[in-house]
Amino acid sequence: MRNPVAPRSPARRFRWPSTVNMGRPANVAPVVAATPPEPEGPRGLEAYLPVRWEILFYLGLLALALLMRVWELGDRSFHHDESLHAAYSWYIYDGQGYAHNPLMHGPFQFHMNALLFFLFGDTDTIARIGYAIFGTVLVAMPWFLRSWLGRTGAMVAAVLIAFSPTILYFSRFARNDIIVAVLALGIVIVMWRYLREQQPRYLYLLAGFLALMFASKETVHIMVFSMSMFLVFLSLDDIKSVFLGRMRLSQISAPAVLLLMFVTLSLPHAAAAISIFQEPLGIVLSNDDASAGRIGMPLGAGRFVAVLAVAAAIAVSVSLGLMWNWRRWLITMGLFAAIWVLLFTNFFTSPYGIVTGTWQGLGYWVAQQEVARGGQPWYYYIVIGWNYEFLPIMVGMIAAAWYAMRGDLFTKFLIFWAGMNIILFTIASEKMPWLLVHLTLPAILLTARALGDVIESLPWRKIYRSGALLGLPLVPLFLVFGYRLIFFDPETVDASAILKLWGLLVLVFGIMGVTLYMATRAGYREGFTVVGLGLVAVMLVFGARAGWIASFRNADTPTEMLVYTQSSPDIGRIAKDIARIAESSGQQQALSISVDGDDGYAWPWVWYFRDYDSVGYPSYSGDTQPINSGGGVVLVNANNGDQADQTLLDAEFTQIQRFKHRWWFPESYRGITGGDVWHGITHRSSWRTGFDYWLYRDLDTPLGSVDGYLYYSQDLAPFIADDPG
Repeated sequence: MRNPVAPRSPARRFRWPSTVNMGRPANVAPVVAATPPEPEGPRGLEAYLPVRWEILFYLGLLALALLMRVWELGDRSFHHDESLHAAYSWYIYDGQGYAHNPLMHGPFQFHMNALLFFLFGDTDTIARIGYAIFGTVLVAMPWFLRSWLGRTGAMVAAVLIAFSPTILYFSRFARNDIIVAVLALGIVIVMWRYLREQQPRYLYLLAGFLALMFASKETVHIMVFSMSMFLVFLSLDDIKSVFLGRMRLSQISAPAVLLLMFVTLSLPHAAAAISIFQEPLGIVLSNDDASAGRIGMPLGAGRFVAVLAVAAAIAVSVSLGLMWNWRRWLITMGLFAAIWVLLFTNFFTSPYGIVTGTWQGLGYWVAQQEVARGGQPWYYYIVIGWNYEFLPIMVGMIAAAWYAMRGDLFTKFLIFWAGMNIILFTIASEKMPWLLVHLTLPAILLTARALGDVIESLPWRKIYRSGALLGLPLVPLFLVFGYRLIFFDPETVDASAILKLWGLLVLVFGIMGVTLYMATRAGYREGFTVVGLGLVAVMLVFGARAGWIASFRNADTPTEMLVYTQSSPDIGRIAKDIARIAESSGQQQALSISVDGDDGYAWPWVWYFRDYDSVGYPSYSGDTQPINSGGGVVLVNANNGDQADQTLLDAEFTQIQRFKHRWWFPESYRGITGGDVWHGITHRSSWRTGFDYWLYRDLDTPLGSVDGYLYYSQDLAPFIADDPG
């Protein structure tokens, strides 16, 4: 058996593997030239990087990735969704219990956060630390795919994941998408290891990952569908033989076993998918009217149909599993069920979670397809992806075209996985920036495989000796002067402007000529490949820069499309001011706080005011206003400011300031037509506007916002800072 640590030969072609070696990279014999060339030694990392240095590389990268993910982690104001996840986790920690609600997806993140609160305290940083840890773990996971990505490809994948703007930002964000990304990659790893080794432990790991993924987010159904469809293609002969009675289910091949695992473990939880046929059937299988009952649950006769559908799915799963291998299947299903039931029932304190987890989890999101929250156009992921993940998009598209014809089974799998995610997440009506994580991950792996193959195919010793690497520093210089040439726009056309234009032309073409001359000293193929890698390095730097700006400089300022709709920096500052006033006034947790409950305005204040004993969330929009006789602090939606002024200012309250509560990116990309696209391609002014945003995040459209008013009672005046801003 081939050593999985050693790098694979760069000369590969697709070979359909047999059942025995399914998933193992094909070994292709080296081609021997008629005239032996000058000995160059081993290519790729095998010649220059022992395994111990490879391990040190991963450890160093992990340390850097962790630092990027935890640095100033608690400083950004909590997003509306983050505060929901943090607050409901705190309820578990505080002993108030938990009941599954698919609005906030699965229970796993709440139990994870509650445990972290118990161990380290309920601070803003700890509320996000679990996601940062998962984001760091994701960086290490390509190590387990070295047999398929190659040593170089796995290292490239780790670097791309570490510095991906999307993955970095949402590794610092209290949403479960980064958890799902880790679990999805874990499923991919155990799939391919089972295809190669066929050890039952990988089936048990698959069950564990899948149970946690079901307990994390309903996007698991997209993952299950994609993996199952790929395995169907590999198992067609087995499926045909079983149906025709030529083969027993216990004799199926490794891909068919994995397919059976996905189907039998997931089928009962997918039963709610029949809700898409509820209108022709004339019954309610997934309710979409909150006034009639729980969103996503069946009503009336739909309850009977739902019970039958789940029972039939369970019967099919059990029958298939027992006919395949009753002992191994029961162990696998037992592991899956134990994890799933414990989490969805809040460790048996909320047994109705079995019902909501089985049906409402998917039913809720089937019902929400008509709502289409976010209202984004079909091309949303193209727009946001080009601004952040341009490296995996550009290289990934080239790699997909290349490997579609010449790749092995694993590269074809990556193409399939990336393509299915693009299609299915585009079809889904709700499009949000955090879902870009799921499109980015397979694209990064495909890009890393391609770059790893290119790097390992180059004769680096020859390139080094020829001095071809001296052309690399000129690549960014060429891009800088090329950019200045494209957007050269003199105020007046005179001799000085013409001279400057000619100077730029000479510089651009001169640098390009010198770069190609230096690079091609090792050979034309090698030279152009080295220049291509130089361009990739520049894109990596710009991608890392985009991630740094989004995660740190603009972390809660929606000039970033990743930020989308975000609580403003005023929220965190006001929360700290109120905490200081509560302490300095001696009222501590007894300070009276009233927050407008309209338009979701209570969030993220619910999280920030969790420790106060006298907090209310009344409505300030009606004719009858809250009394607020206890004084203290009042936060009112600016839309209700006039009504609040009539009672609060008369009750000896002082309006301190207007502040931005929630603000969002100006979505000027909506409604783009074919003419707009053509104008953008053919007009230099459109190019300039695009580059100004891409490089500097300059916007010519103001940010949208929902504002608020902050009131303090007169008795708190001595404790208010002179400059509340």
